[in-house]
Amino acid sequence: MSTELPWSVVVPCHNAAKTIERCLAAVFAQTSPPAEVIVVDDASTDATAAIADRFPCRTITLDPNRGPAAARNLGAAKAKGDVLFFLDADIELRPDALARAAAALAAPRVGLVQGVYAAEPMIDDGPVERYKTLFEHRWRTDAAGPTSVTLFALTAIRAEVFTAAGGFDESLRSGEDVEFGSRLPARWAAVTDPGVVGRHDDVDRLGPLLAEQWRRSLRFAELFARARRAPSASDTVRTGAYGPYAVLAVAAVCASAPLALWSPWLALLPVLFAAAFALASAPLLTAAAAHGRRWAAAVFALHLLYVGTAGLASLVGVLRPAVWRGRS
Repeated sequence: MSTELPWSVVVPCHNAAKTIERCLAAVFAQTSPPAEVIVVDDASTDATAAIADRFPCRTITLDPNRGPAAARNLGAAKAKGDVLFFLDADIELRPDALARAAAALAAPRVGLVQGVYAAEPMIDDGPVERYKTLFEHRWRTDAAGPTSVTLFALTAIRAEVFTAAGGFDESLRSGEDVEFGSRLPARWAAVTDPGVVGRHDDVDRLGPLLAEQWRRSLRFAELFARARRAPSASDTVRTGAYGPYAVLAVAAVCASAPLALWSPWLALLPVLFAAAFALASAPLLTAAAAHGRRWAAAVFALHLLYVGTAGLASLVGVLRPAVWRGRS
């Protein structure tokens, strides 16, 4: 027999017709269901609202589209629970996810508990999505325990902590969940619990994957500046997804590759730097190797492109303010 949690699940969504049914079905199938479920439809133009209406949840509509920060804030403002569980509409929770989050949140001084993605996608749309899902699962799981990085795809937070932090910055269209962590009250801890699991439907084509990574990474400079201004969040923007050694190794591969035109011996340099990148990415590549060498090689290539895009975009984001200051 299930025990109802005095929680509010808030599901922000925009054009989520592909996944919203599976997302909500999993919420209502929890071993410890929430007291209420609030769907915030952020100006969808597909069947998202109609599908949500099939479930016993409250649907709130935003028009025009205002982004995930505004949608989450509105859902939180309407919620009655003493804990808010923010859940993206493209995630299908495991049946015990809310119960596991409740157990973790019961620990002293814990004000926020965030879960991890499963290693397999909600809907398998091909190798790009399988890589992205495996990568997200691996780094989030490896980052289990106390954290200064807040990611709100599947995250429980005490309502009082959310209010004290001031909610999400609605001027941000990406990185708003990471920025939120820079304002988390110091007396409350945030933890990543690998027992709180959901299957994620991720990007399934290479072009959109790299474009998304570029947009997000451009904001790192701004988020870093905000974190530096926060009194207790000097490392807030360190997502932990890929360490500096991996980024530097990719940069070295790109910088040294043209040297092969000068001498065949210099072609060894990018090979050595690629090996260093593989070493820095060992946990991910080891997980991929369990499914065969060909898949591990594909993951290596995709990860090289993904991390390289993040590094280049972050550099552009850091330099961009300096460029604009020079023009003013």
